[in-house]
Order: sequence, then C-alpha cells, then structure tokens
Amino acid sequence: MSRKKTRTPAKLCKGCGIGFSPKDKRQKYHSEDCRKDYYVRHYFTKVVVEKTCPNCLTVFRTSMPLKQTYCTPECRVEARNKRIDTVTASMSAERITHLTERFAAFEKDGFKCTYCGRGRDEGVKLDTVNDDKGGLRTICGECKAGKEAE
Repeated sequence: MSRKKTRTPAKLCKGCGIGFSPKDKRQKYHSEDCRKDYYVRHYFTKVVVEKTCPNCLTVFRTSMPLKQTYCTPECRVEARNKRIDTVTASMSAERITHLTERFAAFEKDGFKCTYCGRGRDEGVKLDTVNDDKGGLRTICGECKAGKEAE
C-alpha cells in the first residue's frame, strides 16, 4: 500500500503577495530575494518623526521617537536643573538642614555603622540616630532594631 504525499496548500508570499507552493509548511516567502526585500523595507528603514521639545518648545526631527524627548543634550540638562530647583524650592529650610546634617554624619562615620562596622559597600541600609552628645550617629538597620528592642 503506497501512501500519497500530501502537498501543503498554496500560500501567498508575505513579501510581494504572489501565490506559491511552499516546500516547507513554515516557508513564508516565494524566494530568498523577496525575503531580503521585505526585511529591508520593514526592519532596516528609519522612521523620522517631528516632536516638540518640552523645555524650549522647539520642533525637531528624530529617528528615535521613543528615546529622544529633548532637542539637544543641553536642553535635557536645563530641564533637569529646573526640576531640581523646583523640588528644592518646595522643601522647607528645616528639611534641607536636616538632610545636610544627615549626610555630614554619614561622611563623618565613613558610611559605616558605628556599632558593628558594616558599611554601605556591603549592601547595608544605613540610618542616623541621635548621639549622647546631641549630634547624629550612623547606624545600620539591624543594630537600630536591636537598640529599639532594648
């Protein structure tokens, strides 16, 4: 008993739309040249889009519409500085002083816990606590939990 070879049905070429009989059921293009032409047209051409810079409102053209937001790197830096100035202006003077004092305490203690000696480079989260002398002292989370439990 001989088996007849079943032929896969005729397909339309994905690149040009011509009907063809594929040699393999996964074949999508009728020729290698058609496949190359399709990829050149769809994957290797750049799309150029016009966008407006949110900082200076200049209209510019870009081939990277999802990545490029600002017209120039200088404009991006200027926008970042404006955001930082806005955040700093909204912070109270007391909060800025507190953050400065905390950083000074970390720097004084070498970014290491004053109790166990573990530091930021070991992945330890550091905090500050009031010292006996009225200043701030660096302490890690585990030592702080132990001190609070006492």
